[in-house]
Amino acid sequence: MSRDPNDVVKVYSGPLVVVESYREALRDAGIESRIVGTALTSVFGGAIPDTIELWVHQGDVEKATAAIERYEQSKGEGKPHHHTHPTSGPKPNAAPARKEPYTNPDPAGN
Repeated sequence: MSRDPNDVVKVYSGPLVVVESYREALRDAGIESRIVGTALTSVFGGAIPDTIELWVHQGDVEKATAAIERYEQSKGEGKPHHHTHPTSGPKPNAAPARKEPYTNPDPAGN
């Protein structure tokens, strides 16, 4: 049985950057996908949220969602750890107030 190329399903909609990242993850998994809605972004910009969609063939939906989940999990593992400021040490002192230079009130210099 051959696959109908028009039997496609949306697996994600959101910002273009995220959709392109997911498309790369699907490509690495050997899943063909298509990005839809980029023309709306060029016309309306970011005025309409979640207009960019990622579509895959109906038969690849489960593999595609699994590939996206793997991508999200691997992305989380590579995040740097957030380090807070140390709380044991005192805070630094404020900068000293700016002092005006001394001017002699006697213009004759006496």
